[in-house]
Amino acid sequence: MRNLPLPDRESSRADLTASVREYNYKIPRGHKLKEDEIAHLLAIYDRYDADLGVASKMLKGAAFPKSLIDAVYAAYDRTQEGRLLYSLRERLFKDVDLCPICGIDSVSELDHFLPRSEFKPLAIYSRNLVPSCHDCNHIKLAGFGEQAEGELALIHAYFDELPNVHFLEARIDISEGGLVATFQVMTDVDLAENLRDRLKHQIKTLELNERYEKEINTYLMSHATGVHLEYARDGKAGVRRFLRTQARIEERKLYSNHWRPTLLRALSRQDDFIDGGFVGIFNVPQDILDDLFDEEG
Repeated sequence: MRNLPLPDRESSRADLTASVREYNYKIPRGHKLKEDEIAHLLAIYDRYDADLGVASKMLKGAAFPKSLIDAVYAAYDRTQEGRLLYSLRERLFKDVDLCPICGIDSVSELDHFLPRSEFKPLAIYSRNLVPSCHDCNHIKLAGFGEQAEGELALIHAYFDELPNVHFLEARIDISEGGLVATFQVMTDVDLAENLRDRLKHQIKTLELNERYEKEINTYLMSHATGVHLEYARDGKAGVRRFLRTQARIEERKLYSNHWRPTLLRALSRQDDFIDGGFVGIFNVPQDILDDLFDEEG
C-alpha cells in the first residue's frame, strides 16, 4: 500500500480529440467531438480532481449523447500496445515496478479506480487509471471495491495521502512447524479520519492476507542462510539484529508499509522464532547446514 505521484493531465485534451472521432464503416460510427463537449469532459476531470476521486453522478456524464459516451468508453482500448493511446499507458507505468496495492507482483494492467462501466467519461483520464497487477485489478472487477456515491471504498494511490509511519503490522503464529502471518492496520497509530477503516476494508476485499500467505514461505527461505549464520554467531540477539537490519534495507528499497519489511520487523520481535524456532520453519537439510558452517570456518 503506497502512494504514487499524481500524473499530469496535460495530454487530456489531445487524448480526447485523437481518440474520439467519427468514422464510416458501411454505417457512421464513433462520434464527431465538438468543442463544447471537450470543455464539458474536461470539467468532469476537474470535478474528479476536486473531489479526490470520490464517486458522484456528475462523473457519469448523463447529459452527454450516447454516441459520445460510448466513444470515450471505447477509446480505452486504444491504450493497448501499438495503438493510438499507448503512450498514455507508458507514462503511467513509468518508474512503477510493483503493484502499489499489494506489493507482490509487477504492474501489468491499468485499473479504472472508478469503474469504466459506470463512469464512462473517465475511461481515458490519467488520474482515474492506476497501474496495478492482474490479481488486484481482477479481484476488484469481480465485484470488490464497488463504490456508492460520495464514498471512497478503496485507497486511491494518487489522492489518498498515506502517512510516512508504520501503520501496517503482522501478527505471527507459530505452531507445529508452520508460520502464519496475519497483516492488519495498527490500532495505536494516528491516521486520518476513515483511513483506518478503508485500509482494513482493502486488506479484506482484495484478499491480501490470503495472497501474502502464498508468498511468505518462499520469501523467508531467501533469508534462511543469514538467519542460521547469525544464530550460530550470536544466538537470539544475532537473529534479531539481522532481521531488523534487513527490514530497514527492504523498507528503503520498497516503502514503509510493504509486506516484506513489515513481516521482518514482526519476526524480529517474535522470541519463539528468533530463539531457534526458525529451524523448524526453514527445515534446511542438515547436510546443507554442515556445509554452510564448514565454509564459515
